[in-house]
Amino acid sequence: MASKIVIGIKLLTARILPALFGLLICISPQTELCAEQPVEIKRLIIGLDLSKSNPLIANQAYASKLARRIGEEVRALRLEAFIHLRTFGVSDATRNTLRIDEQVTLRNSPDAIATGLETLIANVPQLVSSGKLEAQDETNIVGFIRTNINAIGECQTPTLFILLTDGLEDSEYGRLTGLGGTLSSPTIKPPKDKRYKCEQLILLGIGQGLESQSQIDQLKSTWSNWVGTKAPFKSFQALEDW
Repeated sequence: MASKIVIGIKLLTARILPALFGLLICISPQTELCAEQPVEIKRLIIGLDLSKSNPLIANQAYASKLARRIGEEVRALRLEAFIHLRTFGVSDATRNTLRIDEQVTLRNSPDAIATGLETLIANVPQLVSSGKLEAQDETNIVGFIRTNINAIGECQTPTLFILLTDGLEDSEYGRLTGLGGTLSSPTIKPPKDKRYKCEQLILLGIGQGLESQSQIDQLKSTWSNWVGTKAPFKSFQALEDW
């Protein structure tokens, strides 16, 4: 009987002490072990901006560069993660019918998915020039974000949005150009609301085609202010180059 008690105490100690040790370490905020661990992305939403201002639709070298970056992001995903690719431009959904939905499984590896998406994105200029994809006269970035946050159940799992766009919103929600402009859209979801797991929004290629760095910086600032006050993303990146 005594031996069973001793064994039970040893097992309990083996489970509790590591947890207590970790707790004691994290009493000090300077301890590196207390740093917040990176969140594992469970859902990646990729948006292809087919508006006529975006170099993606015409510049082969640029499209290939975007494709490589998306490939890197997809290859970093783990088992059971979802990937959704959509196009946007005008608000009419019937003119943006390209939809790709994938899930990482044992039979569908991140590398296999990434290779397919890289091929598609790199060939966007040819697809546009051949008429298989339509170059569009509007840029509905806000509308795309709003629609897709709602479509995926309001980020119930850690979600990353990457939009391949020049960032020049041209819709009912605002008109942004190299000379300025404003976004007057309604709030999508309360900013930084912990109920939502919209981890990050990345605008990849913002300001491409603009004439000066000051114009790009102004555009970045406008989007940063919008995300900070109108959208539930925990973080935001606007990259003109990478």
